[in-house]
Amino acid sequence: MRTHKLSWSRSIRKQRTVYRFGSVWAQAFLTAAPWINVLLLLGLLWALHNRMVINPGVVMDLPREPLREGTYTGMTALMITVTGDTAGQEETLVFLDDERYLLQDSDQMSMFADRVKSRIAAGLKPELLLLADRRVSHGDVIRLVNAAREAGIERVNVGEKPK
Repeated sequence: MRTHKLSWSRSIRKQRTVYRFGSVWAQAFLTAAPWINVLLLLGLLWALHNRMVINPGVVMDLPREPLREGTYTGMTALMITVTGDTAGQEETLVFLDDERYLLQDSDQMSMFADRVKSRIAAGLKPELLLLADRRVSHGDVIRLVNAAREAGIERVNVGEKPK
């Protein structure tokens, strides 16, 4: 009986077939295929992530010709940066209709907005010519443009203050 058992186990070993690829390159590719797949997916996600992120700011389509566009005579605001009295800190001043407004003071900016609203109510076009000194920071210009937009200004022409 014992010989019968051994012959049965030998026949099972002979029936089992192990499939192996003949090429070493094919085995290497099949081993690396999942990792290549992961790398391709990560690359795709990275490329799509850069296109999907929206940065806050103002989008401007610039003309191909030199800038000659402007607004009609209406409201004109002038922005300059001055050194303040306390500790040499710089402040941004805004002039509109011969009145001075401090950009960093929220009360004065609400007065600026009220003045703009009253000028629009008086019949002026909701356009603003904004002349800024070279030393005025970009953030201050954007802050004033946002305040003017909230006050009812629909179009802003930003230019450099003439010397």
